This record gives sequence, structure tokens and C-alpha cells, in this order.
Amino acid sequence: MAELLWKRGTTLGQGGFGIVLFAFTFNALFHGVTLPSLIAVKYCNYSDSRSSKEEVEILRMFKHFPYIIHCFRANVSFEDNVNLYNLLLEYASGGSLADRLRNCNSLPEVEVKKHMKNVLLGLSCIHNNGIIHCDIKLGNILLLGMDKTSKIADFGLSVTLEQGMNQKTRSYQGNKKVYGT
Repeated sequence: MAELLWKRGTTLGQGGFGIVLFAFTFNALFHGVTLPSLIAVKYCNYSDSRSSKEEVEILRMFKHFPYIIHCFRANVSFEDNVNLYNLLLEYASGGSLADRLRNCNSLPEVEVKKHMKNVLLGLSCIHNNGIIHCDIKLGNILLLGMDKTSKIADFGLSVTLEQGMNQKTRSYQGNKKVYGT
């Protein structure tokens, strides 16, 4: 089976868990799926990839949902003597909602309603599947296609509902010790 061929382009952004860049694909038909010629790649050192590996698992849960960014696959590459973990994602040609607002100063009410509806539908799906995003912000709402469909991205801080409850319990127990209750 042929390996997906892609080439790194310019950097689009950087966060706490990786760098996102623009990339070009060369063999668009891969594992029976036609990939677009332009994608985004989020990458990090393989040794620091725990969060990215968890993100891939979460994104796989939502691969057919229209308001969550699509992850085509993950792979490992060896570049400049470093193993890199790569997430191959949909490219958001419209940038983020933060970019859109920064460029326009304000948005028409009809556009705000459309984005709000998409985000709420995305969050409903995420929450119904026991996931807590933990980093919803305008910079993590990406705009795709000519109609600027808004999709939720960056699940690097996400936790399952069970993990979230455990964190809350640990936090409560820690506060009990501090306040002596």
C-alpha cells in the first residue's frame, strides 16, 4: 500500500502542544479516501507526542461530524535527525474565527448566528460522547470552504468526562487540605 506523500509548507501557527503548518499532498487517493491537495499538519517531537496521540483518538470519534475538524491520519516522520509526530488535518482556508473578527472588527448578526449554531452543535456532539474540550476560544474555531463553515479544532487539552471528574475531585481534596475542612 502506498504511503501518503506530502510536503511541508509555511507555518500557520504555534501552540503549547505543537506547530501547525500548511502542507501539500501528492497522492490524493490514500486508503480509499481522496485527500485534498492542501492540508494542515500539526506536529511535535515524537518524545512529546502524548497529547497529540490522545487528540488523534478523540478526533477519530468525530470523523464524520461536520462541525469538528477532520483528522485524515497521524504519522511519524524523521526530519533533521528528529522523530516527529504529525497530525494530518483539514486545512482551514478561512483561518480562525479570531482572525476573521480581527480583520473585520465586527461581524454581521447572521454570520454570528451561523458560527454560534455550528459551535453549539459541535459542543453538543463532543459532550454527548463524554469529551470536554477545555480550550474553546475564537482561535480554535476554524473556518473552512467558500461558505466559511465553522469547525471546532485543537483538542490538545481535552479530557474525558471521567478524567474531568477525577481532576475536580483532586482539586476539591486539595482545597480541603488548604482550608482545613
